[in-house]
Amino acid sequence: MRIYSLIFALLLIFGGCADNSSYVKVVDSSIDRDIDIEDIKERVREDGLKEVQVMGENDTDEYMLLRYRVVWQDKDGFDVPSISSSWRDFPVHKNSNFTINIIAPNKEAQKYQLFINRQGE
Repeated sequence: MRIYSLIFALLLIFGGCADNSSYVKVVDSSIDRDIDIEDIKERVREDGLKEVQVMGENDTDEYMLLRYRVVWQDKDGFDVPSISSSWRDFPVHKNSNFTINIIAPNKEAQKYQLFINRQGE
């Protein structure tokens, strides 16, 4: 029984060290099944800024006007003020792929949370 407790404790410790709180989330349940996030690419540019490319697809036969916002955080999890924290509209054509490109506001911005919503919600 002790061995299982030890293994569980080690998993919690090492799992807690892997703090990757960056994510993309569709926050509007009415479109959650209509769009798919297919890939997320990240890189650090030559100027030291993090760049993120989110690729998705509209699975419906309808044009959608969506919007996104990004909350950037530093390595310690504190918010980094950014113009991208405001909602930005983007069109998604029927049965089409879409791409969202974002660049960190400064070198301290390491983590991000990107939220996608239907425009006007």
